[in-house]
Amino acid sequence: MKEKLNGFHVALLIFMIELDVTVFMLPRMVAVQIGTNGWLGFLGLSLIAAFNIWLYRLVYRAGQGRSVFDISEAVLPKIVLYPLYASLSLLWLGIGAFAGKSFVLVFQTLSFQTSPPMQIFAVYCLLVYALLAKDLYSIVKASTVFFLLSIWMLVLAPYFFKDWSIHRFTAFFFHGTENGHSLSGMLDVYAVFIGYELCVFLFPFSDAKTKLFKGVFAGHAIITATYLLTILVSFGFFSFEEVKILQFPLIHTLEYIEMPFINRVENLVFPFFLFSNLVTTVMFAFAARSALGRMLPGVEAKRFALPLAAAVFALGFLPSVFREAAALIRLTYFTETCVAFILPLLLLILIKIGGKTSKEASSR
Repeated sequence: MKEKLNGFHVALLIFMIELDVTVFMLPRMVAVQIGTNGWLGFLGLSLIAAFNIWLYRLVYRAGQGRSVFDISEAVLPKIVLYPLYASLSLLWLGIGAFAGKSFVLVFQTLSFQTSPPMQIFAVYCLLVYALLAKDLYSIVKASTVFFLLSIWMLVLAPYFFKDWSIHRFTAFFFHGTENGHSLSGMLDVYAVFIGYELCVFLFPFSDAKTKLFKGVFAGHAIITATYLLTILVSFGFFSFEEVKILQFPLIHTLEYIEMPFINRVENLVFPFFLFSNLVTTVMFAFAARSALGRMLPGVEAKRFALPLAAAVFALGFLPSVFREAAALIRLTYFTETCVAFILPLLLLILIKIGGKTSKEASSR
């Protein structure tokens, strides 16, 4: 009997998937796209993400825990599904690659200015390969260890309280945006939550004891609290106008930490963000591995690890500077946001059609 996931580990996995390179830009995006006291609007976006998770919960219950592939293939022919699987695999590999390359570009700027970014990214892809060659349970356990290694960074928040002021929030709400409020602007901010939809690939590894969606909701709640703390610290530490012009407010905040035995604390803290970015890349690559494995059932899962890691590395050549990487992240995350909402609705329709077909067949 296969080992099933634990709800606690699922919560930490969802947290680590959602925590990626976008956290460095989050306070600026909230200030630019939502405006003053944008943390309130950010909470609203988190609730929308929670609603989307609830849709996946409906799919899990209506489909009786069947995988997304079993649900789809019970109704649609493979000739229709296989091109879709291939397209989604490319999208997920792109997300993993661009998130990873963006992190490497920021890391290289801070600590390894003379090193070629692709050399650093090659090491990153070796780590991706090492994890992707394992089964899901090993990946989940590794993400739990990574969580424990990186969560300590939250204890740095009280350091900023002596220079933090609530008056910097102003008495106005949602004022001061650069181009007004728009759907694309809200999607820019919403993209920081991308990753929860990968819970759909956990269905076959869960049962009633897993309490899968309690874990998913808990992980989303923890990441929301973490993001909210990041926004509140930045908005109260810098002025609103400063937050709007700082490229990476979180990193600039860390630069203010002074310790007698460490010169640049941000260089010590920043590498710990590697763990969460690595989990993000690995899990999106795992989603691609799952889809490709369905197309090629005769190939052992671990044999996909090397070509997928190589594909991530190859896609990393597309952006050479952070501006290009950020544009590609924006494009792929926007696309993934659409997928995240369309997928559960489509699966619910397929479950309904599949149920009717089964009833008609049994009545004959």
